[in-house]
Amino acid sequence: MQEWDVEVRDSVIEGLGVFAARSYEPGESIRRVNIVRGVTEDAPLRPEAGERLEHCAYPDGGVVLWGFPDRHLNHCCDPNAYELHAGDGSGAVHIVARRSVRAGEEITIDYNINIAGGSSWPCRCGAARCRGETIGNFFTLPEDEQMEYLPLLADWFVARHRDRVESLRRRARSS
Repeated sequence: MQEWDVEVRDSVIEGLGVFAARSYEPGESIRRVNIVRGVTEDAPLRPEAGERLEHCAYPDGGVVLWGFPDRHLNHCCDPNAYELHAGDGSGAVHIVARRSVRAGEEITIDYNINIAGGSSWPCRCGAARCRGETIGNFFTLPEDEQMEYLPLLADWFVARHRDRVESLRRRARSS
């Protein structure tokens, strides 16, 4: 299936993945994430409709259900893209290239950005710097990776974890 300059097909990482149908340059928006709806106690996931926890994201303390094709973005410990959260209150999220992405390459993000206190599971991303585990907590990443990802943090995440992020920024300035 092809949609929006990306394709969804089998991935060597896990199940289905999102692949670039054309090349992207660093900083280029690949696509706006298809957010289906918020998930709440009054509007829970509907497994009978194919909605699964693995298709959710957790911006600013909430839960949102990602739709096709974005729900198939796989984790990588050295991703070629990241989530850019709009700071305008719209809730919009864009997938943006971190580095050049070739046509046909799987588009990946690091699930450990903009999360603290999440769950962990084994990682099979195959990256040279694979940690072997998707840890679900930005602050337990190796410090050099926290420093690398600092510019990618969403404003809401920085606000929620201001002291920890500021401590990291101080360490970055002193090194």
